[in-house]
Amino acid sequence: MQIDDRKLKILQAVIADYISTAQPIGSRTIAKKYKLGISSATIRNEMSDLEEMGYLEQPHTSAGRIPSEKAYRLYVDRLMQTKKLPPSEQETIIRELGNRIDEIEGIIRKTARILSQLTKYTSLVLSSQLDNCKLRHVHFVPIDNHSLVAVLVMDTGTVRNAIIKTADTVTPEYLESLNRAVNDMLTGISVDELNRCVDTEDYRRLVYRYGLLDTLIPLVTESLGEIKNDEVYADGMSNIFNFPEYSDVSKAKNLLELIEQKEQLVAIINKIGGRGVIVSIGSELDNIFVKDCSLVTATYMAGDREVGRIGIIGPTRMEYERVVAVLEFMAGYISSLIKTD
Repeated sequence: MQIDDRKLKILQAVIADYISTAQPIGSRTIAKKYKLGISSATIRNEMSDLEEMGYLEQPHTSAGRIPSEKAYRLYVDRLMQTKKLPPSEQETIIRELGNRIDEIEGIIRKTARILSQLTKYTSLVLSSQLDNCKLRHVHFVPIDNHSLVAVLVMDTGTVRNAIIKTADTVTPEYLESLNRAVNDMLTGISVDELNRCVDTEDYRRLVYRYGLLDTLIPLVTESLGEIKNDEVYADGMSNIFNFPEYSDVSKAKNLLELIEQKEQLVAIINKIGGRGVIVSIGSELDNIFVKDCSLVTATYMAGDREVGRIGIIGPTRMEYERVVAVLEFMAGYISSLIKTD
C-alpha cells in the first residue's frame, strides 16, 4: 500500500498533535483542528490504513492513535520543515559562549547548560581528544627577566601552558624574535612531524640560539601526543521528569543511570557516526535503556576534522524541528570559534 499525499498530511497532523499534547489522537480531533477538507470518517479510514502500514499505533482499544517509530523516521526524513534558529536565540548563544575559545574544555559545560535551557531536554556534549592534533601557535608571556609562560594552542581549541626558565635575558626584542622563530618552525606541526623536525640541522641551530627550546619541545610533544578517553558532559537531566513518558519512575531511572554511565553513553554516541546533524530514533540506538528515546547529535569541527559532538536526548515525541535548529547553529558556531585564530 502506497502512502499518498493525503495519508502524509494526516500522518503529519497526528505527529504534530502528539508532539504537542502527548495524547492519542482521534479522527475527529484531526478533522476539527487541521482543516484538511475531508470528513472525519475518511480520516478514520486513512488512519486505519496508516496503522496497518505500521505508521500509527493504538495504545488502547478505545483510544486514538499515536505515531510509531517508523512514523517519526518518515517525519524526520521527509515531512519535517527545516528551520533557522530565531535571531534572539542566536544572540543568546553568541553572548553566552563569547567570540573566542581559549580552551575547548572551558566551554563544554557552558554549552551543555545552554542546550538544555534552550530545548528543555537533556543535553550531552562529547569532547573527543584527538591523538594527532596539530599545534596552531605558541605565545610567550614574560614573567620576569629569566622566565616566561609558554601558551600552546592546538587546532582543536585545547590550550596548554607552562612556565619556562631561560638563561637568556627576556627583553621585548628577544620575545618578538622568539615568537617569530618558534612559530615559523612549529605552526601546523603534528607530533610525528615534530619528532622528525628535532633531527634537522635547522632545529639544532635554533636550539643553539634559544636554549629554552630544550624545555619547550618536550612540552609540545606531550601536549600533541596526549591521548585521553572521550569525555561526555550532561545537563538538564531533571528535564526528563517534565515529560509524561517518564512518569514511570523505573523508566526515568534507567535513562538517568545510562547518562551517569559515561562509557556506555559515549559508545552509543560514537556508534552513530557521520557528520552534521543526525537523528537516531528508538531501536536505531540499539540499547534497551533508550528504546523509547531519540538522540539528535551534531558534530563540531576543527577544520575538516571532528573534535566532538553535541546532542539532545529525550522521548521519541520530540520537537525535532526545534532541536535540529538549535544543534545546527550551536555546532556551527563552536566550529567557527575553533577555526578562528
